[in-house]
Amino acid sequence: MAKNAKRSRAYTLAAILLAIVTAANMFLVFRLFNGMTSIGNNTSTTMNTINSVNGELQSINQRVLTIIAGIGTAQSQAATADSIEASFDSIEEKMQTFEEYEGVSDAAKKRFHHAKVFIEAYRKRLSVLRDQSNSQEGLGDISMSDIYTQDIAPFKTTASEMLVATISINAADSARKNARNMRMFLTTELIMAIILVLGELAIFIAARRAKKANIELEEREKNLQEVGAKLKSTRQKASDLALTNLLTGMKNRYALENDISGRLESDRFNIAVFDMDNFRIINDTYGYEFGDEYLAAIAEKLKEEFGDVAEIYNITGNEFCFLFNKEFTESQSMAFIPKIHQVMSAPFTVLNLTVQLTVSGAAYHYLPGDCLNVNSLLVKLDTTMRNAKMNGGNMVNTVVNM
Repeated sequence: MAKNAKRSRAYTLAAILLAIVTAANMFLVFRLFNGMTSIGNNTSTTMNTINSVNGELQSINQRVLTIIAGIGTAQSQAATADSIEASFDSIEEKMQTFEEYEGVSDAAKKRFHHAKVFIEAYRKRLSVLRDQSNSQEGLGDISMSDIYTQDIAPFKTTASEMLVATISINAADSARKNARNMRMFLTTELIMAIILVLGELAIFIAARRAKKANIELEEREKNLQEVGAKLKSTRQKASDLALTNLLTGMKNRYALENDISGRLESDRFNIAVFDMDNFRIINDTYGYEFGDEYLAAIAEKLKEEFGDVAEIYNITGNEFCFLFNKEFTESQSMAFIPKIHQVMSAPFTVLNLTVQLTVSGAAYHYLPGDCLNVNSLLVKLDTTMRNAKMNGGNMVNTVVNM
């Protein structure tokens, strides 16, 4: 027993070591790949956004210079001024998008904030210049070109420099993160290599010890085969009990599922369920033992009268299901419905007492593909039967497919 325990511990240790190596390697590779992918995507996205802002800023500046140079008609210059405002709106949306990005360093955010301030100042100064040029007073003796060069252009230049600085800071930060991830990866790989060597050594030792146990295992296997044969017989008996209602000796709902599950997609058949109305009165009045005897008597009568025409199941306490044999047509099967109803609702003498209950039921001519599973089939039947009970009971309704 001590030797077996040692071998078991060796195998367990080897399995744990290998599992750790495998899991750690998978986790590390996934994390490294995911981290580098995330860093690359974030860097690419932020840089594209900043480059787009800077590009639009350059485009705005070109159009401003066109207006200052007086190129084009008054109408075209007005259209150019409107397009400049639209570009500033686009820049504002992109800047707002950039501020929502995660993983941007504080230094990059700070540079970007400076760029945003200068862009806003650039836009305001252009707006003031436009209003002054359109006013009656005009610009006085100062030319629009001088105002732009001295008072407006520096805002644009500084904003572009801040945007470029943001890109540089962001790229350097991404490079540092990737380098840190790579160092962590190499360190962990070294640790896992050591663990793997230890795991291989443990497996080698366990394998040598396992050779000595082969004879014992073969003898035990023979013993287990004998025990297995006995268990198989026991399981078969247990399986038979699991598919049988112990009170009535009939097949139960699980047996019904086994019998018709494979027929739902391709077969058609006739099936019906019956249930005593107000059966609880029997148990409440005469006791559960009497109720069991009453159900057993009904089951024996049903098997005697209809055992040759249908497979009969006791799917719940007082609910019986009839799966009519294939050789009977729909009309022939339906002809048995009133006979079954008559037998079940007839008086039965149990323990020197004669009792009689009405019976409700539901009949169904099943067509291929009507139901996805046996449960939905029984739901249709039980729903139809409940409708019969709600309408007074003592009747059998037919399932109608919509």
